[in-house]
Amino acid sequence: MYRAIALVQLAVFLAALAVGPAAAQSSQLTVQASNEPPGLDMTATPATATSGVVFYNIQESLVKVDRTGKLVPWLAERWHTTDNKNYTFFLKKGVKFHNGRELKASDVKFVMERAMNPETKHPNPVNFRSIGDIIVKDDYTVTIALKETNANFLLYMARSGSVIYPREAVDTLKSAPVGTGPFTLSEWARGDKIVLKKNPDYHVKGLPKLDRVVYRFISDPNAVQAALKAGDVDVSFFGLGPEHVVELKKDPRFQVIVGDTTNDVILAMNNAKKPYSDVKVRRAVTHAINKPDVLKGAMFGMGKVLGSNVDPLNPYYVDVSGAMPHDPAKAKKLLAEAGYPKGFDTVLKVAPTYYYTVRTGEILADQLKKVGVNVKIEQIEWGQWLDRVFCRPASGCKDPEYDLTIIGHAEAWDIANYANPKYYYRYDSKKFQELFQKSEVTLDDKARREQYVSLQRMLVDDAPAVWLYMHPRLVVAKKSITGIWKDLPVPSADLSEVGWAK
Repeated sequence: MYRAIALVQLAVFLAALAVGPAAAQSSQLTVQASNEPPGLDMTATPATATSGVVFYNIQESLVKVDRTGKLVPWLAERWHTTDNKNYTFFLKKGVKFHNGRELKASDVKFVMERAMNPETKHPNPVNFRSIGDIIVKDDYTVTIALKETNANFLLYMARSGSVIYPREAVDTLKSAPVGTGPFTLSEWARGDKIVLKKNPDYHVKGLPKLDRVVYRFISDPNAVQAALKAGDVDVSFFGLGPEHVVELKKDPRFQVIVGDTTNDVILAMNNAKKPYSDVKVRRAVTHAINKPDVLKGAMFGMGKVLGSNVDPLNPYYVDVSGAMPHDPAKAKKLLAEAGYPKGFDTVLKVAPTYYYTVRTGEILADQLKKVGVNVKIEQIEWGQWLDRVFCRPASGCKDPEYDLTIIGHAEAWDIANYANPKYYYRYDSKKFQELFQKSEVTLDDKARREQYVSLQRMLVDDAPAVWLYMHPRLVVAKKSITGIWKDLPVPSADLSEVGWAK
């Protein structure tokens, strides 16, 4: 009898051991992030490292882009317009900021007016320039009146720079953002980790499923793989190379998700600087590149070859990837016509923080050398890239300091950058700018689609950059993690529905 009791007690003890770690695991998720954010204020930086932590997790917007790419009501439970110029948003009642105060229409007015103020140096002022007036009708109703129709207005309201926050938190947004999201910022140990904790007052019932999220900053893909295998991190949303994904597919402990993104990896050329101010040189560089080989070498064939800024997740996408094909002979001919019969020397600046930039650069350097373009690869720190190549205004930069660079642009619907002659490409085409502005006020879907086709073909012809490939969504997570998005139509690591299978 005593032996039977002892066996039962042993079984209970062993069961407790088994349940204990699982219970702890179910409340926390450790996420690998490639880069530590430069700051956590999405109204001050366009860095995807920032939106990957903050957007949809800490701060939210009136409208949301869901996992299918569809615009859905969020902090605004609905909206209404009769003329596509005056949009009335009806706020969801009972939504609380992390400081305990209820979200009101006056907060929306404050956020929008602050974004419109040039003194705040918002990273995406184009998103707000069509706004004429903001009228608070009551605590839960606000009307945004546009000076002119804007076909992308609702999309702009769903972007990371349009998050809603309380006015009393403005001074702490960079280091301690306050919002309405499923998580609050618990800790930021710079150089080590960012910790989020569950928002018990979240306005969506039953969410989030996690009590705690820990972001660990690991940029080296080999180190990311080692951390996954050792159990130090539970999921990698971005940071693994394709070769690691292939290997981890064989490990039964993990699930591998390969999807589409809006992350367009490009070879940017400084259009304001010789020789890239000459369209013949830019076309020559494009013809010199074998994009399928670049995709195969850099990404093991994962992803999709691109021909313009518009990616496959965009409803107006057309495949122009073959419009300016690999043709070294034509590249040499164009270089000679531009006055460079023997080619020229150039510098390619890349930030090794993003592994694909170096790998892609090495392949491109080899391909360009065959037409006489001798590329010297210069690796620089990410902060230096932002300050000098991207020419971040806060750094005091007036003119981008680069010849060539490689980077992925993750923001969806960012063709507006090519209509901005001050953007770091320094592409200045009045014809393109005029057509883009027409597309912004065209509400008829068929007509707007035709305009976007023309815009894409214009980009091919002017070749302000070489659009190389769409960086695929490569996610590796422990087998029992659920709720991860397959595709990434917006640069966010939305963790609101992520949890552990019971």
